[in-house]
Amino acid sequence: MKKQIEKMEFEESIAELEKIISVLGEGNLSLREASDLYTRGIHLRNHCKKILEEIELKLSQISPNDDGYVNITEKREVEL
Repeated sequence: MKKQIEKMEFEESIAELEKIISVLGEGNLSLREASDLYTRGIHLRNHCKKILEEIELKLSQISPNDDGYVNITEKREVEL
């Protein structure tokens, strides 16, 4: 059984997405199978994008000051 995408780590999602791209590239699937894999691939891509956006937000909240120390700004919520 396929793992729920929302529970997958970034690296796991990327690995599965790479496999999907490879299988789709072979062209040995029925239209239904290809459509299902393509759809899962889109969900995996969106999941990876969300993870990267969350990390980018966290990193944007950390900024070095003139003394080289790190300031952490107030946490903001991002609407995706």
